[in-house]
Amino acid sequence: MMPHRTTDIRPHRPALRCFALLAAFLLALSECVLAAPSLAEDAYLDMRLVAASDVAPQWPPDLVISGIWSDACLPSVQRSRLAGQDLDIYLRSEKQVCAQVQTPFELKLNPARLAGRSQLGLGVYRVRLFLAHDNGSNQLIAFRLLRSGGEDRRSRPESGFWWSVATANNIPALPGNGLSIEQQGDTLAVTWLSYESGAPTWYFGSQSMPGRIARIELSRMVGGAEAFSGPNSAPGIEPGLALNIEFLGPAHANAWLVRGQPGSTRSIEIQDLNLVRLPFAAGNPGKDWQGQWALVVGDESTARIIDLTTAETADAETFRIRDRLGSINLQCRLEDMDGHAIASSCSLVDGASLLADFDQVGRDRLSGQNADGMPVRLVRLPR
Repeated sequence: MMPHRTTDIRPHRPALRCFALLAAFLLALSECVLAAPSLAEDAYLDMRLVAASDVAPQWPPDLVISGIWSDACLPSVQRSRLAGQDLDIYLRSEKQVCAQVQTPFELKLNPARLAGRSQLGLGVYRVRLFLAHDNGSNQLIAFRLLRSGGEDRRSRPESGFWWSVATANNIPALPGNGLSIEQQGDTLAVTWLSYESGAPTWYFGSQSMPGRIARIELSRMVGGAEAFSGPNSAPGIEPGLALNIEFLGPAHANAWLVRGQPGSTRSIEIQDLNLVRLPFAAGNPGKDWQGQWALVVGDESTARIIDLTTAETADAETFRIRDRLGSINLQCRLEDMDGHAIASSCSLVDGASLLADFDQVGRDRLSGQNADGMPVRLVRLPR
């Protein structure tokens, strides 16, 4: 059995690795990893797609669910439902009396074949795991993002502040909630800024992310000292939330925040989020792209420097910014997102010639292809 080459996202406690960078937290971390998780089965489960051939990822892979069950009544697969990019798995435990002993388990199913399909389409799937009960109710116990197919590194995020905004499909904004994201190599570090009972609180975690999806277990910082209190003991760390995130572009992401349901030892709650990296200043959106940029085609070792200076708003849905000589134009289409004008796609033209079309648009990096189909990047140069 060969692991599907792009979907092996195994759960573990990333805090030890994350906070190892911060020497002041080492003692607290050694205590944190021994604490009981707050997400019950969800924290101890591993879900992955397993394909028969690494050279044909479109062949329908198996879904393997393994980990530690919270008691001795191990479940079996009752049914599954595949609709678009949503995959729901329903488990059932037949026994009524269970020894309260944590028990290893593994289940395997083929979602595509169970849905009557010969292939599983490439892309990112939202997988929900339910536990079915005799009374007909279904208990949500786990959530994961799994990828079918190869890595897509073009959507890797830009480092900076990201904020929650509402969408037209009823994903609400969470005022005052946001992320600080830092990516170095394949390591993604996240600080989640939120509130608990009205008081500000923050969570931290990190995870390897070779592509564009990640699951990051966030630990809550508690009991820290004030900045002016002098030397003190390190703050405590408590298991907190799990952030499942899919980057749609360098400055746009969908996310699912998971926590254990209060009062339940097994159920989880999920909060859908739409996250964007916004400019500090509002107004003419084209001004945010002023400055010097490097245009890189393919793997070339040289780059063309373009100095974008004059921003113009063509209409409510587009803007244009010209270079210093007036011959090169960056033309972008705007998408309204909760009152924020976000550039969704751009084209770079030199007179009547197309230099590049960009479908991955960030504030500091744009990716796409030129008229010959070669990959192209436009990267902002430091000021």
